[in-house]
This record gives sequence, C-alpha cells and structure tokens, in this order.
Amino acid sequence: MEMVTSGKGYLYNLFAQLCSYVTQTLTKNYLVKYSCISEEERKRVNAKIEKETPLHLDEKGNFSPISEEDITNEFAIKLSSFTDSLKITDDKNCIMRFLQAMDSALSQILAAESIHLQEQQKSKSLNTNRKETGISLLPRCECVWARKSRQSFSYRRIDNYLKYIMVIEDRVLEDIDDEHIFIPKGFFRNFDETKKLKVAACPLNAKSSFDIRFHRNDDLQVFSLDYYPSAIAQDNMRVWNKITEAGKEGAELIVFPEMLGNATMEAFVRQKLQELSEEERQLIPAMIVLPSYFTGSQNYSTVLDRNGNVMARQYKQNPYVMKCKHGEYMENILGSNRIEIFHYEGIGRFAVLICKDFLTTRYMERIMRGFMLTMIIVPAYSTGSYDFKMSFDLCAHDYCNVVWINSCAAMVPGKESNFEYIGYVRKRINRYQDESEAFCKMKPCRSLFQGKCDKKCIYYDSFGAV
Repeated sequence: MEMVTSGKGYLYNLFAQLCSYVTQTLTKNYLVKYSCISEEERKRVNAKIEKETPLHLDEKGNFSPISEEDITNEFAIKLSSFTDSLKITDDKNCIMRFLQAMDSALSQILAAESIHLQEQQKSKSLNTNRKETGISLLPRCECVWARKSRQSFSYRRIDNYLKYIMVIEDRVLEDIDDEHIFIPKGFFRNFDETKKLKVAACPLNAKSSFDIRFHRNDDLQVFSLDYYPSAIAQDNMRVWNKITEAGKEGAELIVFPEMLGNATMEAFVRQKLQELSEEERQLIPAMIVLPSYFTGSQNYSTVLDRNGNVMARQYKQNPYVMKCKHGEYMENILGSNRIEIFHYEGIGRFAVLICKDFLTTRYMERIMRGFMLTMIIVPAYSTGSYDFKMSFDLCAHDYCNVVWINSCAAMVPGKESNFEYIGYVRKRINRYQDESEAFCKMKPCRSLFQGKCDKKCIYYDSFGAV
C-alpha cells in the first residue's frame, strides 16, 4: 500500500472512514453504553491497540502523541490493517477506543494544524474523503463556558469522547454548505487575558431608511426593500460612531440589527478603519457585525475585523413571511445554504444567524448541534422578542450563548408591549448564580414610545468562564 496523500492526511481519511462506519452501524444507544464499559473491558481494548498498532499508552493512561515523521508507510499500513480487522470482527468497544487513541496521538499535529488553518481565509475539512464518508474533521477549539460533559445528557455524538478532533456529520447538516474561519490567537486580546468577552449591541434607529415594496415573483407574492439614498451618509456615520464608542468602552465584539445597512456602508466603514493609525485601531472592537443589507435577492451581514478586512458575509437562508391585509408576502431572498463558522480558542465556535434563521428551529438546531456552537450572534428586525426567547432556551440547553439585537424601527404601532426589551444576551452562568443573571435585558429608552429617538442607545455585557 502506498499513501496517496500526506501521512497526516492519510490518517485523517482513515479516521473519517472509521467515524463513518460508527455512524452507519452503531446505534446512538450504543454511544451511551460505551461510557459505561468496565475497567476489565477497557484494559482489553487498550492492550489490543498497543499490541496490534504502533500506538502506546503513557504513564497517565493516554495514548502518546506522534509527530508527522512517525507516519511512515509501515505505520499507516498497520493502522489501516487494524481498522479493517475491527470492522470485520465488529469489535465496537475497540473501535471507539481506537478513535480515542488516534485523537490523542494526533494532538500535537492538530495543534500545528490549527495554526496553519489560521493562516488561511476559509477552510472546509482536514480529510479529503468527505464526499465518500459524509464526515468532516476539524481541530477542536475549547470553550471556557461550555461544560466538558456538554450534551452528553441529551444526545450522543462521536466527538463527545474525543478531545482534539471535531467530527461533523453531513447527515445531520443535510444540504448546508459550511465554511470555517480559524481566528488567530491574540485577535480577542482582552478575552485572552480575562476569559471574559465584552460585547456591544446597538439598535441604531427608531425609523427605517427604506420603503417596503410588495410585488410578484412569478407566482409568488414577495416583498423587497427600497433604501433612501438621502439617508445613506447619515446612517453610515451613525454606525461608525457606535463602533468607535463601543471600542472606547472596551467591547471586542459589536453587533447591529438586520435590514439597516445600505449599498455603501461596508465600503465606508472599511475605509474608515483602514485610515486609522495602528494605535487608533487598537481602540476599535476586534470584530464588527454590520447591519444586514437587503439587496436584489439576498439579505446579508458583513463581518469585519478592526483592520477593515472582510472576515465573512453571512447570508440569510430562511425568508420571513409578512402577513398583510392583502395577503401573505415572502421576503424575496434566495439564500445560499452557506454558513460561516468562526473558531477561536477559549470561545469555541460561533456563527451569525440572521433573524428568521435563528427562529427556524430545525435549521437553528442543525447548525448549533452539527457544529457544536458555543455562541450565536442574531441581528434582527422583528416586531417583538417572544419567539426569540423561546429559541434562547434551546441554546441554553446546549451551553450556547446568544447575543440578540433588534431594531426599534421594527416596532408596530399598537404593539408597543412587544418591545419591553430590544435585545438580550443569553449566557451560561454557574450553579451559584441567580437565574436572572443568565439574561442581560436591553430595555429601549422611554423616548421610543413617545416617537422621539435620541439615537444614543448602545448596550454592553460580558460573559466567559464560569
């Protein structure tokens, strides 16, 4: 046998093949049972792995790390032959322990892999056989607020038993196209030092800078937005002022609502950032989620770093349906089925889900659980907060924090009671804290209900290690 990929690439593919075998042949119930195998059985499978593979246990009972130089052709042949024998004998316990052994053995290689991925703009997976196996492998970033037993009480997945590798199953994601951004260490400097992430959220405005246009798209009734050209300069400057204000307050992430962007806002903010000196740039939030912009058949939020680089553009996938006196009209967007997943050591994995994407429960759950998200950022333009709070509870179940910000401009006359809160941060707390501390409740100013907006609202909260 000759390795057609690099040594580590061959092991990634072999690992994915074995994961695929597990997902296709072993039941979820078995994944529960595996955690309870006896000490005698654990000794048996450990001895088998040590005898028939080049992997060895250290003094602490973990399989020792290997280097790329260790992955010779002979090394790969032994692991491949052992994998085949496990499938033939259907030695379930040894299959799972072998996956754990490989996970541990690859720890140092995966650490170097993470650094390499940080140098790339976008990544897909470590293995090249995703199409054949339905499995994607990535290095795992730890999260300081997620319990180590995360999700084990509710559902089982292979990587609940792994420490260094994240296993993504395409059968869970269905038709979702994922891209991954590994953010270099030092990006969130204050978080690195304190293990607390300070976030800012701003509803921006009590009036929309657009008209809603109702029209037909073939046999569908749809709506689109027509933005006011006269409001562009003022809106752009307001967003920029909020960004600089949040930076001075020490926020490392700022989030704006849905719909309140425009055709020039991204370029305007990028230019402003690029014109700053290096010293001035350090007083800007590390990550900026701009207001989403509805154009043509897409609605997307641009994510920038403090240097003015576009980290990602997240497109909304699930259209909102507006109920009017003259019928129901669907948001005229196509979506792209692409989700951008950010990875950062200590924060874990996070994504932007625009309004209805967060409220579409099955979609949100597939994203959250398929990628083991630890934070979701939700820009919204909604007539109220009730449905969002229902989704927050699902996220809390998985130790996934949520930052949600609405727009005051979405308030419907006569439904002011729906706007008791304009935003929330839903975060994990420790067992000794009062449940009320799990919510940062963002109350709109009194002026909103009097038709007067001073445009000064900006909210802050911090969350992290518990």
